[in-house]
Amino acid sequence: MRFLHGFAGVGRVLLWQLGVVVACGMAAFVVGGWGAATSAAIGGLIAFIPNAFFALFWSCFHESKGARHVLHAFYVGEALKLALTGVLFFLAFQFREIEHLPLFVGFVVTLGVFWFALLQRTLND
Repeated sequence: MRFLHGFAGVGRVLLWQLGVVVACGMAAFVVGGWGAATSAAIGGLIAFIPNAFFALFWSCFHESKGARHVLHAFYVGEALKLALTGVLFFLAFQFREIEHLPLFVGFVVTLGVFWFALLQRTLND
């Protein structure tokens, strides 16, 4: 993740999210088979892909000149991230084979990595 050279913490969170996607898929496979595993992994990817996109987008603006430009870039990146999340959910629901509960569990658990990292950083400061 060379593009995140100044964001070691962000790169770490993204790697943890990928690990959680794999772990959710494996746990869902044990509990419910291939359909559940695929759905859980897709749910995790729906959380991971927009976060990776935002990190890439933000890396283009982090050394910007001026607070107004940085704030604008943050809001644009966050709006694009939310729109991408919506599009990915829409696409996922186009497949009849998708199991909804594993999909949402994979999404929430993968998204939880980000929130846990923020909580851990707050407690460590």
